Amino acid sequence: MKNGLLYLLLPILFIGLNVSAQNSRKSSQSVIEQIAESFADDFDEDIDLSSILEDLERILESPLNINNTTRSELEKLHFFNTFQIEEILNYRKKVGQIYSIYELQAINGINSDLIEKLKAFVVFLAPDIEMKSYLKQDLYLRYAQVLETADGYIPNDDGEEAYAGIPASILLKYRAQKGEKYHFGITAENDPGEEFFQGNNEEGFDFYSAYFGYHGKKILKKVYIGDYQVKTGQGLIQWSNYSKRKSTDATNVRLSGQGLKASTSSVENQYLRGIATNFELGNFELISYYSNANVDANVVDFNENGKPIQVSSIQISGYHRTEGEIIDENSLNVQKAGANLKYRINRIAIGVNGVYEKYNVPLNLSDYAYNRYKYNGDNNFNISTDFLWITNKANFFGEAAYSKSGGKALLAGIEAQPANEISLSFLYRDYAANFHSINGSSFAEASKNNNERGFYSGISVFPISHIKLSAYYDIYETHWLKFASNRPVRGNDFVLQTDYTPSRKLNMYFRYKTELSSKKTSLPEQIKNDLEQRTSRARFHLNWKPNDILSIKFRGEWSAYQISDSIENGLLFFTDLVLTPFDKLSATARLNWFNTDGYNSRIYTYENDVPQYFYIPAFYYKGLRYYLNIKYKITESLTAYLKTSQLLFLDDSITIETGNSALNQNKKTDFKILLKYRF
Repeated sequence: MKNGLLYLLLPILFIGLNVSAQNSRKSSQSVIEQIAESFADDFDEDIDLSSILEDLERILESPLNINNTTRSELEKLHFFNTFQIEEILNYRKKVGQIYSIYELQAINGINSDLIEKLKAFVVFLAPDIEMKSYLKQDLYLRYAQVLETADGYIPNDDGEEAYAGIPASILLKYRAQKGEKYHFGITAENDPGEEFFQGNNEEGFDFYSAYFGYHGKKILKKVYIGDYQVKTGQGLIQWSNYSKRKSTDATNVRLSGQGLKASTSSVENQYLRGIATNFELGNFELISYYSNANVDANVVDFNENGKPIQVSSIQISGYHRTEGEIIDENSLNVQKAGANLKYRINRIAIGVNGVYEKYNVPLNLSDYAYNRYKYNGDNNFNISTDFLWITNKANFFGEAAYSKSGGKALLAGIEAQPANEISLSFLYRDYAANFHSINGSSFAEASKNNNERGFYSGISVFPISHIKLSAYYDIYETHWLKFASNRPVRGNDFVLQTDYTPSRKLNMYFRYKTELSSKKTSLPEQIKNDLEQRTSRARFHLNWKPNDILSIKFRGEWSAYQISDSIENGLLFFTDLVLTPFDKLSATARLNWFNTDGYNSRIYTYENDVPQYFYIPAFYYKGLRYYLNIKYKITESLTAYLKTSQLLFLDDSITIETGNSALNQNKKTDFKILLKYRF
């Protein structure tokens, strides 16, 4: 009888565990969205979140074994801070194997909110278990197109079109992994307007990227051949792709997740191409790399053979649609060689970094005052030293760097947790105007880590159950004037956020942000002074999950921009419905209404999208945006994703885009489909 009862209960227990796992995976998508959203206020055109989102998607597909995962792997989750990671590692060292997600509640600093985020990203296997080594392959195919016709595709009087190619964007991505040892991947991509299997791209796609990686367990830890990323120190001289800056995670400011990894992004001109190695011997670790790649640059002079002999800037858009863009394509050869030597003992790490860069033709910037201290020439070198010291209540970190020009840069910070309910952070940076970072992307107000000095402080507090308060204040100034100023800029930035989570089904937050800086005036004055400009934003956001099938989101946001006596205001409201009627199907629908007085009062929002892609549009003037995003699992191996969206300005006189991208109407309709096949 007892055995019979057990046989009856086992299927029910299995179904319960399976539903729990499915729900965890659903909630994990919300976690990924929250992390991307936290960077939205810091958004600029150079940002590429694909590397961060791909880390999270990869871990979601192959969860980490909490009993043998490393510090660097946990750092890639992006919702852990240093203290929480150290507490998990210390707990694991003391008690041995961790058996369930709920056991983590006994660890200092691990709260219920963090456990809910963590559920889908970790498993609890024995630390010495041998994972089956099998070949896992993923194939992605994405097609996207704006349905309205842009001016660039309309023939002129001579029958010629400005854009040489097709209006569709096509992405093909293949990834293969044999256990943890072998990694291989290919990415091929075409932007809208670029030729496809014809003209300038007879070989097929406009952009190709590939890599092969080997991960070892002895002295040789990693080797990458092809396209890869290198992240060292605090990003002063070498940090591939986007790095952490100011976000709503106010106290988590130290750059983590360092080392080598493959470059799988379709963003052009932001990768290293060549070979990189990672060795470990005792307490020492050595990363060395060499890159030889052609990048886009604005060519201003040619020799008699039509070869570039001078460029005025490096292009990062990756577009090769028009005759001028095609001329600039791969016109500059860039070679880079570098190394990072790190010594670790207990909780202390000290690193020495160096990188050298050589152009085949010189870079000569235009002769404007704001370019006075920027890099000109055909070669440069950077050297730096970085450190990290982790204690029970605080960690200290920093990096100091020097460039060929004699420019210096310094970053130093403290992250502290004096009690489980309180976290603090402080960060000072001083980047000289003539500091020329080769491939840096460190903490900064601007997108480049030069010509800036500032002090940042952040705090997170859990004053009572279910409530979290976060705030940061950053004050900064530039050493020299910038493109948008006539004098050195001074500014400050303040953010306050309150999170309230009364239950697992309901959470909400309120955020207020205000920033004061200066900007040059366009008034016809003989002596032009910069004017103070202030941008303020307030947001209320609510997530409600009444059951396992339906989730509802609501947001209201206000923005204001003031310069001199001119004031712009803006409002935005959106509602999301997320429906998961069964495991194979999920859908997200959004209706977004916005009304701002102009572009300066624009409001950014993160949008749910297909995998391997992110979208954080800016909304200004008056209009609507609505979209439907569908995921359907056709078979165990094949999944289809579809997104269709439309931006509609309510004023017929407002047209979308400019130049060759102009649509000459008040609406823009996007269609996007992605197929993912795992075999």
